[in-house]
This record gives sequence, C-alpha cells and structure tokens, in this order.
Amino acid sequence: MRTTRIIVLLASCLLVLLAHTAWSGPVYTIEFINGSEKESGVQTFQDQIRDEINALMKSRGKIQYQTRLVPVFPPEKSVDAIAALTKDTAVDCFISVGFDITDRVVRQESYPRPVIAVGVVDHKLQGIQRTAEKTSGVHNFNYIESHFDIEQDLRTFKSLYEYRHLAVVLPRDDARTSLLLENYFSRIHSSISPESDYSIIIISPDHITPGIPEIPESIDAVYLLPLFSEKGEQQMAAVIREVNNRKLPSFALLGESHVRLGAMAAIAPARNISVMARRVAINVLEILEGRDPATLPVSISRYAQNFVVNVETLQKIDFYPAWTAVEKARLINLEKLHQKGPGLQLKQVIFEALERNLDYLSAKTATRIQEEEAGKAGAALLPQVSLSAGVTQIDEERVEISQTYPAQTTLLASAGLDQIVFSDDILANRAIQNMLTRAQQHEEATVLLDTVLTAARAYINLLLATSAQTIHNDNLGVTRKNLEIAKNKASVGTVNASEVSRWESEMAANQISLNDAFRDQQLARMTLNQVLDRPITRDFTIEDITPGKGIELMITDSEVYQHLGNLKKVRRFSRFLILETDRYLPELRQIRENIKASERQVLNRERALYLPDVVLQGSVDKVMKEYNYREKTPSDLDHPWTVSLMASWPLFTGGADKKALSQSRWQLKRQQLQERNMVNQYHMNTCAKLETAAVSAREIDLAQTRHAAALKSFEIIQAGYAEGRNSVTELIDAQNAKLGSEQALASARYQFVLDLLEMERATGRFYFLDTPDEKQAFFNRLKEHMETTLKDNA
Repeated sequence: MRTTRIIVLLASCLLVLLAHTAWSGPVYTIEFINGSEKESGVQTFQDQIRDEINALMKSRGKIQYQTRLVPVFPPEKSVDAIAALTKDTAVDCFISVGFDITDRVVRQESYPRPVIAVGVVDHKLQGIQRTAEKTSGVHNFNYIESHFDIEQDLRTFKSLYEYRHLAVVLPRDDARTSLLLENYFSRIHSSISPESDYSIIIISPDHITPGIPEIPESIDAVYLLPLFSEKGEQQMAAVIREVNNRKLPSFALLGESHVRLGAMAAIAPARNISVMARRVAINVLEILEGRDPATLPVSISRYAQNFVVNVETLQKIDFYPAWTAVEKARLINLEKLHQKGPGLQLKQVIFEALERNLDYLSAKTATRIQEEEAGKAGAALLPQVSLSAGVTQIDEERVEISQTYPAQTTLLASAGLDQIVFSDDILANRAIQNMLTRAQQHEEATVLLDTVLTAARAYINLLLATSAQTIHNDNLGVTRKNLEIAKNKASVGTVNASEVSRWESEMAANQISLNDAFRDQQLARMTLNQVLDRPITRDFTIEDITPGKGIELMITDSEVYQHLGNLKKVRRFSRFLILETDRYLPELRQIRENIKASERQVLNRERALYLPDVVLQGSVDKVMKEYNYREKTPSDLDHPWTVSLMASWPLFTGGADKKALSQSRWQLKRQQLQERNMVNQYHMNTCAKLETAAVSAREIDLAQTRHAAALKSFEIIQAGYAEGRNSVTELIDAQNAKLGSEQALASARYQFVLDLLEMERATGRFYFLDTPDEKQAFFNRLKEHMETTLKDNA
C-alpha cells in the first residue's frame, strides 16, 4: 500500500515537471487596467480581446493575463496610480478598456512600458496626438479610437425626430470627463442642429428614480450613453424604461443591445466591437515582436451601419416617424406594433363571434320570423270568434210602412264563430310551416358553424400575417448583411460594383415584400374586427395558439388520433365521419326537411282534387237599444241566431289544380336530385378535409426538417460567399429557400389547426362545443364502428 502511494506521488511529480518543461517558448504578461467600478460590457470585451490575442499567438508564445483595478475617482489620484503601475517591468503590455480609465491613461506624460488605450472618443478634445500615418507618435503608447460614430448617430436621430432640446445622458459627474464630452457634443451638435438646444444630463446609475427628475420638462429627446457599473444592463433598462414613460424618443450609442432593452433606435454595428478587439490583438502581437506602439495604427475600419428601430418603443411613446425615415431600418418587435388593448384568444374570438356576428344574428332573427309564421299557420285551425257593434239609422217613412224596421234608430251587437272542421289546405300549410321552421333552424345551425369557422379563419389569418411580417422583416435584415458583405468585397476589389447593385435591388424587392406583409397584417386585423362586429380600427392584442389558449380539437384526442396511424385506419375512420356527416350536417338535414315539405305539398295537391273543405259557422245578433220606434221589438225576437255546416268542392278550375299538382311533383323531384348531389358532395368534402388534416399533422415535422436544412445550407453558402467560394446567385437562391422554409414552418402549425376545424365543420359539429355526454356518445359510436368494420373485414 505504501509502495503504491510512493509510485502515485512520483508519477504526479513527473507530470508536473513535464507540464513545466513542455513549453519552451517565450512567456508574455499582459495586464488589463480596469476602473475600480467595472464598466458595463468591459469584461465581455476583454474576453474578446483575449480570444483574438490567443488566436494570433498560437505557436508564437504563451500569454499570462492579469487585471489591475485602479480607482477612477478622484481623477488625479488615478492618474498617479496608473503612472506607478505602468513602470512594472514584469508586464510586457498594458491595455486599458473603458472610457473613464482610458481617459486617465491618456493623461500620462510618458509611458515606461508599452500601453494601449482602448476607446478614445475624440483625440483632439482629449489632447492626444495623431500623426499623418494615423499613429500616436508617442513612444510606448498606442490608442484605439472608438468605433462609435456619435456624429452619424445624431444625424440619423435628427432624421427620425426633429427634436428641439436634446438631452445627452451621462453616467457620473467627473469635471474633466463632463467638460470633455460637453465640448465634444457641442462641436457635433452645432454642425448638425444649430437651431436646437442640448443639455448634458448626469444620472447616477445607483440612484435611478421614477420620472428621472434630472431630465427637465423642456427636454423632448434623449441620447443614451452606457451607464458604467457591474449592473450596467439592469440600470440602462431602468433608465430606458423611465425615458419611455416620459414618452421621449431616444437614441442609443451602444447599438442594438440597448435598442432591445427599449431604446427607440441606434445605428452602431455590433460587429465593430469584434473588429476593435481584432485591432487590439494585432497591435499587441506587433508590440510583443518588438515594434514601438508609437508606430501602430490607432484607427479601425468600420462595417456598414446597423440601423435598428424598436417598433414596440414607438408604440409606447406614441411616436411614429415617416416611412421614408425608417425605410432602411431593421425593425425590432415589429409584431408588437398593434399589440395593445385587451388580449384575444382563439376560443374567446369564437364565442364573441357567436354573440356579435351580424350574419349569425340575422340567421337567428330569420328563425324567429319563421317560428311566428308556423304559429300563424296553426292558428287557422282554432276557432275564429268575432264581435261587432253598430248603429242603424233609417228614414221615418220606412219605419211607418215596413214591419222590418220597427225603430228609426237601432243599436245592434253581433257575435260570430267560424271553425274549420276540415281543410287539407290549412292542415298542409301548418305541417309545411313546421317543416320549414325546422329547416330554418338547420339553416341557423349552418350559419353558426360557418361563423365559428369564419372567426377562427380570421384569427389564424391574422397570426399568419403577423408571422409573415416578422419573417419578411428578418429577411430584409439578412439582405442588409449580404449587401454589407458585397460592399466589403467590392472595397478590396474581389467583386465588381454590379454585385453590390444586385443586392441593392434585392433590398428594394425585400422592402416591397415587407410593405405588402404589413398591409396584409393591417387588413387581417380589420377583417377580425369586422367578423366580431367591432369598430374596424379597434386595437387588441392577439395571443398565439398554445395548449392553454387554444381549443379542444377532435383529432388531437388520443382516442381519435390513433385511427390516423396508417392508410387502412384512415379509410375506416373516413367512413365513420361520413356517417357522422349524415347524422349532423345541418345542410343535409335542412334539405331533407324541405323535401318533406314538398312531399306534403304534393299530397295536398292530390287531395285537393276530391276532398272538400268543411266549415262550421255560427252567429247571433242582439238589439241593444231602439229609438223613435213605432213598435218595440219583442224580447224573444231581439237576439236572432244561425248555425251552419258547409262543405265545398272545387268542381272545375280549368285544369289549374292538375297543373299545380304536376308542378309540385317536379319540384319534389328536383329537390330529391339536389339531395343526392349534395350528399355526394358533402361526403366527398368530409373525406377531403380528413385527408388534408392528416397530411397537415405530418407536415409540421417535415416543415421543421426543411427549415433546419435550408438554414444550414444558407449559413454555409453565406460564409462561402464572404470568402469567395460561392456566387451571388447561389446565395440569393439559398436565401430564398430559407425564406420559403420559414414561411412554411410558420404556417404549418396554424394551418394544422385550421384544417382540423374545417374537417370538423365538414361533419356538421365542432368537438369543443360538445357537452361531455355528447363527446362520450361520439366515442361510443366511433368505437362501435371501428370494431364492427374490423370484424366485417376479417
């Protein structure tokens, strides 16, 4: 045991010795100088610099990194600390990263060891020399100019919004820093917008209060510089949120990262940071190989602008720039442009449509009208009682000479009774009206089903239009990147100007597609409002279809989905759905009720040839009062009455009855043919919708596979195009294939839901509207059918 431990110890010592002796090349020490308060993004940028240095130094030497924290306040103390620090002969190169600490480094009178100051804002204002060769010309000193173009930022900001008083937000109060930036912004601002005012606003990142009282009410626009601290992103988000609450347009120096936090716009390309890190690494390599930093370049080449606008922020601050101002911008959160107002889910849209849709309400009203008509037809079979009263005035001579009129003035009341004993016309009309009422009820059910499908289709079309708008916006961003690659290749002569023009043409075409997608999204919103009988321009927030925000679909139930496993099961399930169509489809039930009404009409016309109408009639009169009578009517004669029972036959109508009978028979024949045709059509429709739904279920995975392959192919070809291996035509084809796959993937899930709803509509019922008992009855019928057909096939 003891021998084993000794062997393990010796082996460990040997490994350590080998590790120390394995590298025989030079070892260099690079030290990063940071402020005592770490600046936002500094660590990430330092990591990028390390990666670039390591990539360049692979076999040239080993690098040891270390970091030194130097307080930036008070500035004089930090300047002295840096002067002492840079005398350390054990360090081969010092690198300062961050605005504040770099400002302290450039104040040094001399540099005993090589120093690179990264992030100089303005060499003139900071009193730094730049030679004609774009070097520092100072022994052991190299600096890297900031990759941010504040002047271009403000020009772009001004094109978006004609501000009158601009606030430039700074992170902390340092006299020299503030003066430096104030002079810098004063020079830029006077050349861009001399008619407007600007103010330097100091905000303490550790004391961000709601409303930002440091920003006066006269301010109408804000230019955001990064707030430097360990919680820079959270603090920037808080400041941006308060700026948006004040409804102030904002522009971010740092670029897209702050736009995604909520700033309105920015143009700084994120790739410039990588280029800056690469420039630092190259200069470090030159220094380690013995070159004086005074002779190294201080400038970096910039990529094209990354003009981004946050549409959600535009909505929050209620400001919308001119279309021409954002025509070349990449729009972020475009899908949230109209995401305000109450949220709408699919089920909510359907139920609201059933309450408010005018077509459905009209159909319900028509049903009520027909029910009243049926009631009128039934009323004709009930006794018809009438009551009348009148005054009769005759001349005096007739009273004297006639016994018929005993009085000159008579007040008379009469009552009458009519009762249909038998009339096939009235009986037929009652039966036919009842059948037509049931037919109208089925018509109402048809409109209900159509309303559900129309509302769902309008909702899903809006989701599709929204996703299409997002996809075309993203595709426009991809084209911008390809145009940037083409411009870079053209600048070094690897492609000619025509290739740049080709991408500019693609940009214009993509912009047209985005405009069309925006229009389609607007129209889809209006259509949904119209279906719900809302004001066409009402705002609402549409919510995506998720398990908790969708509806129950028949085919997604495990008891149903199992019958889509193969072609044989699908065919058996299809026959079951045909039976369900016959059972539930309101269109078929409606025409069958109409056929019954026509059959009763034919029977009525046949009976009219030989059956009489029998009517019982009765009446009674009562003399209420007599005036100027010669002789008063006796009491036993003042209420005469009559009762009669009459039967009537149409003996001859000129052949009209026979013609009417023949016409009714032909109408019945036509309806029967229509029924046969409709049955075939609706059975075909049910089977077709089932096949479509089954295919849609399978296409979701295929669409994902297609998109993954198209995306991978595009990335490979795009990288090859940047390196000169692939042509512009190949890249455009790959981009179009990626675009098509994205559209197919976006629509696959929505189309699946819509196809399932259309399949259910074809059977005449919607699964999610059924009660639990109705669903159970459906499953019982399905199980019985599948078992029966399985036995029959066996």
